[in-house]
Amino acid sequence: MVKIITRVERVPTGIPGFDKLIDGGFVKNSINLITGGAGTGKSIFAMQYILNGILNYNETGLFVSFEEKIENLKEDALVFGWDFDKLEKEGKCKFLYVGPYTSADFLSILSKEISRFKPKRVVIDSLSILAMALKDGFNSRKHLFEIASLLQYLNCTSILTSEIAGEASIDISSGEQLSRTGVEEFIADSVTTLHNTGLGGEGDRAVRVVKMRRTNHIKGPVPMKITNQGVTVLSKKGY
Repeated sequence: MVKIITRVERVPTGIPGFDKLIDGGFVKNSINLITGGAGTGKSIFAMQYILNGILNYNETGLFVSFEEKIENLKEDALVFGWDFDKLEKEGKCKFLYVGPYTSADFLSILSKEISRFKPKRVVIDSLSILAMALKDGFNSRKHLFEIASLLQYLNCTSILTSEIAGEASIDISSGEQLSRTGVEEFIADSVTTLHNTGLGGEGDRAVRVVKMRRTNHIKGPVPMKITNQGVTVLSKKGY
């Protein structure tokens, strides 16, 4: 009997060193949660994912912000030499700010923007703000499931960010909650935690791929640094 092997189509992030951890990239049309404490580089990682899609893979991107105003995000990006204003004028990306008080209409807003712009890569930064705005636990969970379903239906490979209180544990067996509501990690196809501390060495930062469906990924914490060129994942030999 011949065994049929189905090839999993990948979407490379283009982030130096990261795709090696995840068998070449995110699974196409998947939902990928990037989570961690404040200042761990979640938004930088997400913007870098959009930028690399445009420059290296000819894929348009939509960046939705619930927290930071778009002008602030673009100014932050310029520190790394990323001119999103120029790319947006060229029709290669779109930045959208959704205030917390319009979050109840977010599904409709998101559906219209994706249908109109047809991005291949989508970032929602961050789900924590959305969940806090909705307040009611049941409705926030229902909303998160609906967002994930919509993104997959519209054929986007997406990053969702979520902030946790304090610092994510470097120990995967701790059983701690990996997102604000504890629901995000269950709707996502992959979960990656970013850490300010934990391994020592240059910048004392780390990244850990907690789970990734249909992917033979590196499971241990791996050193990471943020330079003037963005996020770079290092090999352990780098220390």
